[in-house]
Amino acid sequence: MSSSGLDLTRVVDEKLKYLSQRHQALASNVANADAPGYKAKDVQKPDFRKVLDASVSALAAARTHPSHLAGNSIVPSVYPLVTRATTDELNPNGNNVSIEQEMQQVAVNASDYQLALGVHMSMDKLFNIALGQQSKSKK
Repeated sequence: MSSSGLDLTRVVDEKLKYLSQRHQALASNVANADAPGYKAKDVQKPDFRKVLDASVSALAAARTHPSHLAGNSIVPSVYPLVTRATTDELNPNGNNVSIEQEMQQVAVNASDYQLALGVHMSMDKLFNIALGQQSKSKK
């Protein structure tokens, strides 16, 4: 049996985790738009190809004996928060947050999150069908 569906589930879960953490960073930027000296932050975008590759290699390297070392995942549980490099001018108070730019990024992030969540929910439905479970219809 191919594990590609499970690998895709892991990648989608990681994408949701990344987008959730990014939303928190963007919300913090909006909240600190007038804070003197505040520098806009963002979450470092992971290479989701590496996430998928790590998922595949984790399945391939089975621990067949108790004395074998367990493999390490390269997937972080928390993505690094970095100060955003920007060429925009600073506000007079030393702050580099542009509320318009932040709101645009919040909208894009929310759209990406909804897309990934839709993929995740569709995959859950497919797994339930494969397991012979009836989907709960909303009335």
